[in-house]
Amino acid sequence: MKHFTLFFLASSLLLIAACTGSKKSTKKDDNKIDITFLQLNDVYEIAPLDNGKVAGMARVATVNKQLKQENPNTYTVLSGDFLSPSAIGTLKYEGKTIKGKQMVETMNAVGVDFVTFGNHEFDIKETELQDCLDLSNFKWVSANIKHKTAAGYEPFAKTKNGTKEIVTPTYIINAKDADGTTVRVGVIGTTLNFTMPDYARYYNADSAAIAAYNFIKNQTDFVVLLTHQSIDQDKQLAAKLPQVQLIMGGHEHDNMLEKVGAVTIAKADANVKTVYIHRLQFDKKTKKLSFKSELKAINDKISQEPQTFAVVEKWNKIAEDNCIAIGMNPKNVVMNVPTDRPLEGRETFVRSQRTNLTLLIANAIRSTNPKADAVIYNSGSIRVDDQLSGNITEYDILRTLPFGGKILTVDMKGKLLSQILEQGAKNIGSGGFLQYDEWISQNKDNQKTEFWLGKQPIEPNKSYKVLITDFLLTGKEKGLPYLTRDNPDILNVAEPDSKNKADLQNDLRLAIIDYLKKGGK
Repeated sequence: MKHFTLFFLASSLLLIAACTGSKKSTKKDDNKIDITFLQLNDVYEIAPLDNGKVAGMARVATVNKQLKQENPNTYTVLSGDFLSPSAIGTLKYEGKTIKGKQMVETMNAVGVDFVTFGNHEFDIKETELQDCLDLSNFKWVSANIKHKTAAGYEPFAKTKNGTKEIVTPTYIINAKDADGTTVRVGVIGTTLNFTMPDYARYYNADSAAIAAYNFIKNQTDFVVLLTHQSIDQDKQLAAKLPQVQLIMGGHEHDNMLEKVGAVTIAKADANVKTVYIHRLQFDKKTKKLSFKSELKAINDKISQEPQTFAVVEKWNKIAEDNCIAIGMNPKNVVMNVPTDRPLEGRETFVRSQRTNLTLLIANAIRSTNPKADAVIYNSGSIRVDDQLSGNITEYDILRTLPFGGKILTVDMKGKLLSQILEQGAKNIGSGGFLQYDEWISQNKDNQKTEFWLGKQPIEPNKSYKVLITDFLLTGKEKGLPYLTRDNPDILNVAEPDSKNKADLQNDLRLAIIDYLKKGGK
């Protein structure tokens, strides 16, 4: 902790001159200056969604340009979760798995200024994260995530044009307007606690943010926070730091605007279906900050900025070539879904209940082994966070389940099966919430919830044949560390033949595509 504190004090001294309006002006200084923040969070897809109707980073680039014309002191921020997961990120380019490079190149084109880490930035390997850091033109800020190196825990850093640039806890924007008013805006970044990879370490977000604020407050006129944590955690932090009037957050995928005293907490919809525009004005005489927050829909009414559009198209072509190489035709339509009955893939639904999409996936898994007793998979494998309607393509299946994965046939005792299902129900609201097929049901008689198979309760000592995804058998899902191959209640694990491309259990997505091509049978 001593090392962290020393680093914090040293690195926080970094000032970034982002001055605009440097030309001499004949206007009288009114001691008021306007700052605009364009806020994005949780972005996994670079191209428009819903058959091109909504979202799209090239449209965000257009909004960014328009805001800069309105006010040159405009800064675009992304509050974590953008390197993983995504359909394109799981594919390969120039011999390497893409793992977020498509997002970084697109964000560079958009003109993103600041980001903080989300938990999904650490889904990828250390070398992959480093590649993305080095590729990025934007600044990273993080007060509570450190890099494990041979020398100990140090800040992450990127190397750009031969120069090493550390990820600092804080950042200071020095801005100037046309009449000469100047302002110093502090930016602090924090990330929620989660299971860290071996190459990184988490420090308490609240403590780090408070320490960062106390150090930077006398160097700035006001401070804003970039956070990637739950809304409850943001509210807790807002109560501890009432001097910070704006928290631009991420992690939840639905837009929200909350107030805790004088503090505003804003989150936009994931995948830039919406963005937040915060127009701030600081009065240097009164030292008062005022602002308005506008939630703006990103849709087909907004043109796509050409430079960013070209980058998006480049990666779309790479994705198309990859899909063909693994036996998929990304443009091939596998089903048509009525617009008034879309497939429900939004995170808030699939992580708390069964939907028509989760049931479709379960049925497709069962089609690979109709003799199985049950199907179980984790809702966190569904990453589309969207309602799918109209012509559903093979690429839509890829982006729905970007991680893919094998389907395993596991013989297990009923007591383990019940234990798994009970834990899955407790994981409601997270990716560990388990989805299952219609053969499994909950019986809540006698004020006790029991899981049944068909019309019978699960028998503790009976063996059941269960189809699960290979990730679930790693023990890495929330509350399921015991679900591994060496569990004594697992009697047998049958894996697909990896050399047989016709074995659909080798890739969950190919199984779904085959199931849909056969009319859902």
